[in-house]
Amino acid sequence: MKLVYIIFFLCLFFSFLQSASPINLTERIKELKYPVYYINQQPFISLRTLLKVIGAENSWGRIEDRIFFLYQNKRIAMRIGNKSVIVGEKYVDIEYPPIEKEGEVLLHLPSFEKILSEFEENVEEDEEKSLSREDYVILIDPGHGGIDSGAVGNFGLKEKDVNLDISLRLQHYLKKKLKKYPYIKIYLTRDKDVYLSLEDRVEKAKKLNADIFFCIHTNSSKYNRRYATGFETFYPREKEEVKVFYSYENSNRLKENSQKDTVVLQIIKEFDTTTTIDESKILAEIVQEKLSERLITPDRGAKPGNFYVLKYTPMVSILTEIGFICNPNIEMNLRDVEVRQAIAETLGNAIIEYLERKKVIPSYE
Repeated sequence: MKLVYIIFFLCLFFSFLQSASPINLTERIKELKYPVYYINQQPFISLRTLLKVIGAENSWGRIEDRIFFLYQNKRIAMRIGNKSVIVGEKYVDIEYPPIEKEGEVLLHLPSFEKILSEFEENVEEDEEKSLSREDYVILIDPGHGGIDSGAVGNFGLKEKDVNLDISLRLQHYLKKKLKKYPYIKIYLTRDKDVYLSLEDRVEKAKKLNADIFFCIHTNSSKYNRRYATGFETFYPREKEEVKVFYSYENSNRLKENSQKDTVVLQIIKEFDTTTTIDESKILAEIVQEKLSERLITPDRGAKPGNFYVLKYTPMVSILTEIGFICNPNIEMNLRDVEVRQAIAETLGNAIIEYLERKKVIPSYE
């Protein structure tokens, strides 16, 4: 897997200095005598050249193969090898996708000149959506809440309360450990004892454009068996809805394919679904590994599940069951704030390890 660069500078001051009028990219490049590269008789410029010309050198970022920058307060986002560019809230198809050669990202000059020429003055966009698209977003979902207590222990401990407490501790722990990386945002679906439907939770994950959906539950067994024990983590068996990102190789295949769009999109969907499920499985296995190092109860493994919130969230998603509340010994342990803190930190360390593996953050020594 190639080295991932993480660069994140969002300085709105510089974005306000950018010209509000459309820019003639070709003329500006000639004036400034920047190089133009010809690939298959098509003109390309480097990403660095584009950023210099439009004055966005201090308002751009890169996470793995995703690149984004601000121009006239509007977000432009792209993916290497992908012919779809996000401009504000719209998808724009370009003729030739961004490519990378010898560490240099190259952009098709006519395509990006057309994108920039269509900018209007005083463009405004929704701040929350802008941040959620540019940042790496982790959404923690405390299961149940409000009128839905979830499982209840033999001595009255409610699952909804345990889930929320551990989730709040997890959010606090991650914010503390990841404070060096302001592009990582950690949200909760709920931060108080309120009821949320499954649809509400999925909708929030979509609205935030989360990269990880991390659902926390406390287990119970059929007939509340008192001696049920262990912890387990589920990843999606399948995904009903996915984000469509396809590779440069696949984009070339699609260009040659004369079938109808509905068939093409189904192929892309199936390709991306597999990737999302694989990533979810990796995260679930890391969670199990970390919990097994900290808890003395049995490791019940990472396994596929068909939970609504896993199936209908289009991002990496897992649901972890930290212990059986129907077991009086486990219920007693879950009343202990130190145990809850230890579980929260363990889950946090699992997320951090996943971020390290995906090169979202540098590896710790």
